[in-house]
Amino acid sequence: MKPWIGLMMMLTVAIASQNAGADGDVPYPRALERAAVTLATLDEPINDALVLGNGDLNGLLFAEGDDLVVRVTKNDVWDARLDSALDPPLPTLERLKELGHGEWPDRNWILPEGCDWEGPDSYHAHAYPCPRACAVVRVKGGAAQPLVAKLDVRRAMADVHANGGATRAFIATDANVLIFNGAPSAQVVLEPVVSDDIPAPETGDAQGCAWVTQQIPGDPDWPGMSFAAACLSREGRTVVSVVTSREADDPVQAAIALAHATAERVPEALEEAHQGIWEEFWSASGLEVADEVLERIWYRQLYFLRCVSKPGVVSVGLFTGLLDDKPAWHGDYHTNYNIQQTYWAAYAANHAELAEPYDRLIREYLPRARWLAKRVYDCSGAFFPHVLFAYEPPDPDQCQSPGGRQYLHHVWGFTLGVSAFTVQPLWWHYKYAPDRAFLEQTAYPTVRDVALFYADFIDQCERDGDKVVLAPTVSPEHHGWTRGFARNRNCAFCIAYAHFIFEAAAEAAATLECDADLVERWRAAKALLPDYPTHGDVVVDVEDGQPITYNIPVPTTPVFPADVITREEQADVRALFERTIENLRHNGNNAPVMLAVARARLGLPDAYDWLRTELDRRERRNGFLSFNRLVPPAGFNDFGHYTEMFGAALPIIELVLQSVGDVVRVFPAWPEAMPARFERLRAQGGFLVSAERDEGGMTALRIESTVGGELRLVSPWPSCEWRTGDQAWTAAAKGEDGLVRLTTTPGQVIEFRPDPA
Repeated sequence: MKPWIGLMMMLTVAIASQNAGADGDVPYPRALERAAVTLATLDEPINDALVLGNGDLNGLLFAEGDDLVVRVTKNDVWDARLDSALDPPLPTLERLKELGHGEWPDRNWILPEGCDWEGPDSYHAHAYPCPRACAVVRVKGGAAQPLVAKLDVRRAMADVHANGGATRAFIATDANVLIFNGAPSAQVVLEPVVSDDIPAPETGDAQGCAWVTQQIPGDPDWPGMSFAAACLSREGRTVVSVVTSREADDPVQAAIALAHATAERVPEALEEAHQGIWEEFWSASGLEVADEVLERIWYRQLYFLRCVSKPGVVSVGLFTGLLDDKPAWHGDYHTNYNIQQTYWAAYAANHAELAEPYDRLIREYLPRARWLAKRVYDCSGAFFPHVLFAYEPPDPDQCQSPGGRQYLHHVWGFTLGVSAFTVQPLWWHYKYAPDRAFLEQTAYPTVRDVALFYADFIDQCERDGDKVVLAPTVSPEHHGWTRGFARNRNCAFCIAYAHFIFEAAAEAAATLECDADLVERWRAAKALLPDYPTHGDVVVDVEDGQPITYNIPVPTTPVFPADVITREEQADVRALFERTIENLRHNGNNAPVMLAVARARLGLPDAYDWLRTELDRRERRNGFLSFNRLVPPAGFNDFGHYTEMFGAALPIIELVLQSVGDVVRVFPAWPEAMPARFERLRAQGGFLVSAERDEGGMTALRIESTVGGELRLVSPWPSCEWRTGDQAWTAAAKGEDGLVRLTTTPGQVIEFRPDPA
């Protein structure tokens, strides 16, 4: 029996039937309520921890014995020390080529001739740079059995009923405070998080508050930082505040003051303000489908993303919250897919604002990326490595630390396509929410400089007829450096991202009416790119390679995330990538989101079933999605709650709405007989799309143009009509490409219906 049959009757016909009354503007309140998490145990932090957050301060709530605990983290709390004195000299492209065509004692390192460096380097010698947990809040006896815990994702609150008592916990959206209601004051204890590689925390009591404070040392180029948490209990309510030295000169006193100010607020008013901000968030868009698994996963992943991201904060890293004091992989920003995927769903879900921390991270790194392009590659433009940290000084030439205080992995740091991959989300942000100022100040400078770097790199490549050999490079997380660069040429990922960056840079320059000479150079460089490597009748990751079991599904990345192979491709090219997707073997680690979107983009018949199976096999009791399938067990699944899995909301959207190439497709990969509807999902060009279908097909379509411009739509009916407001219905003409094209104005709302004729 199909999983959606039992829910079919729950869907109504009218597209906005639930928008009235007490539910306000939340499109589908019952669907949102169904996304709540209800548990009978909180004993396993990895499977049961409930996440609370306001975009900056967040906490993992779970049980330790009979105690209820919350591990509290804050996005800007980082141990940003980098011991670059341990690192070997920065590698260069010149030296890499020498080693690749000669004797190479250890292909893990690109060392100058005669260098006797032995390691370990800064990345492997210490847990830092890394985010640090702030404190543990313990409610003694708050998790005594029998227990029922509910996370209300609509209101961002957790209620725990245990042994006859009840505790409500939430992190206020308008202040960095964790609030407990219902827990007796004597039961709440504030504890520091102790780690052996930072000074011991200090604790104390002042003005009725228990407090903890932690000093994080600095290095020659980073001043270090401190933070404080304060706990105040009063009349059945406990407030825990967190303040960092980035926010106040005296974090302890500021945290105490914030705790007192919060305790003085009327409890009902505090909850009302908190819930109001979340209601506004959920009113931006909505989804209701006759598949309870995909529906709840969609809402939960957006909830988790909002808990750890909002405009103005430091970008979250690899994990939501920290289960220990030393996160895996430094909890850093991995740009060969992890950090970008965290934000992928934000744009189409009509929450582009949640990607602002990523935009700022990359924009602020740009001066260092320019330095790296020149220092490592002797190229102009900007080169982004595959590992970034918080608080990296922008100008390496001003750093006192050796090597410009720069960590660069000597293997994976040389994946050529990563630079374009790193700036792509900024381009997507512009495409989905067009704004000229954002294009001028943020998207175009980064895209332009990476395009310049690629053009310079191509200039030094060897030629193979009228194409270049795009080398040396490394397939993302495959092969490493090989003898004579046998597996380091013409990587499909790198070719695709070179196409992407040249196209994006040219489009941006045309929009801004600038850099015509650069556009000409980018087009010339694009024409030199090699064909995608193949083996038999499928694409492989590198020239002369064979199909392998991939970690990152490199052969399919030209479809997604690079966005350069679409349904409009010639039949033979499309068929090539369809075969590649259908036959690709993957280890499950980094593949599900990328492969699911690629399947949906090309309209493969198994797109829905494949995605649902993959997500269902990863869903934990607390709503998080594991890194790999839960069965058979994989050790790295338990390293923490991976933020990259929040990107799983995107392939769900891609089943019902796509706009790659500025072409809007509605329900392009959704099962024909399955009811579904959505409100105000966002398409490229700034179009807000609302649509509904039942067992018989499409029943409603409405598109709002936020900035004007041309709407290009694949009609969901053989022929259709459109109207704005109370105007008469007009037949929608199709062009030679089969698209309905309409010139829109800002704020215009267009309805579509099948042509009654």
